[in-house]
Parts: sequence; structure tokens; C-alpha cells
Amino acid sequence: MSYAKSFIYSILTSFILIFVLNLFLKKTSTDYKKKINWQHYFFGYLFMLYLILSLKEVVGFPSLSEWQRLAALNKPIFNPELNLVPFKDGLEISAILNIIFFMPFGFLLPTLWRKFRSFLPTLGYGLIFSFMIELSQLFVSYRASDINDLIMNTLGTALGWIVFSLLRFPFRKLTEKTAVQTYNTAAIIKFEPYVYIVIALTSAFIF
Repeated sequence: MSYAKSFIYSILTSFILIFVLNLFLKKTSTDYKKKINWQHYFFGYLFMLYLILSLKEVVGFPSLSEWQRLAALNKPIFNPELNLVPFKDGLEISAILNIIFFMPFGFLLPTLWRKFRSFLPTLGYGLIFSFMIELSQLFVSYRASDINDLIMNTLGTALGWIVFSLLRFPFRKLTEKTAVQTYNTAAIIKFEPYVYIVIALTSAFIF
């Protein structure tokens, strides 16, 4: 399978799964009499597009086809290359790029879910997602798991949250329509932010 096809399949698969998720969300919100606006679904698709682009184009997430290729060549799947010393080579341009790369993550979380309009939950989720990416790169032959990336990705999440906070009040009418409340509601709504990550990781890996 060519790279272009694998990318398209990842996008299509993740969008189909999000569409199914949205059908359940709509039914559940009707049952609970808590309307979910179309703006939430729209930004949800943007969030998924961002996740797939990040995993496929930026971070080099491992793929099933690459593992199969390595197995056929009798090469190891586990390829650890670690840097656990922060900024031992100084501050490189890649560090700035990592900040920019994670800013949409910190921006879209509070756009979609009210719980992430508090700073610490957003920062924690950014840290966890970044850690998952660095952990996955132990299984990619051409990538290194780098403490600098973890720091800069988390900083990017924080800056994205700050940008959202600055824009939240000028665009109050829109931001009130995009977010849903995950507290004291059905499980499918409560775990929606994490379902997005699972779908993105799975789609990126399979294709």
C-alpha cells in the first residue's frame, strides 16, 4: 500500500468511526436532554484531522506494515534510542516546532470539552499524549524518544490553552456552542475525549 493510500485510509476510517460515535452522542444527549450543537461535531472532525496529520506526518507513529516489513527482514521491532538529559545539545529549532505542533492540541481540548477549560486537566492530557508518542517511538527504527520533545510538547499544550483562553471571551457565543460537559453525564460523553485518541492511534497504526 502506498503512503498516500495509507494516509487516506487512516483519515476515512477515523472519520467513519467518529461519525458512528457522534450518532451515539446525539442519541444519548437526546435521552439526557442535553443538546450537543453541530459546532461540537464540526470541531471534533477538525480535532481528529489534526491527530491523524500529527501521527502520520509529524511524529512518525509506528505502523503495522512497517512492523511486518521488519519482521520479514528479521530485524527487531523494538529500537530504543533514548535521550533523558534535557537540552544537553542546547535549544534546537525542532524544539520550537514541537511547541507549535502541540498548540492545536491545547487549543482544541477546551474548545470541545468544558473540563479542559481548566488549565491543569489540559496540561495533564497533553503530557500523557506526548508521553504516549515518545513511548511509541521506541518501536520506530528512525526515531528517538527524547525528553526535550516531552517538555516542548507539554509547553505547546499550555500555550494552546492560553490562546484559547484569550480568544474565549471575544468569541463567547461560539465557544459556548462547541463544548460539552463531561461531568455527571453518560459514559459515552464522559469518555469522548479519550475515544478520539484511541481512534487516532489505532487508525494510524493499522494503515
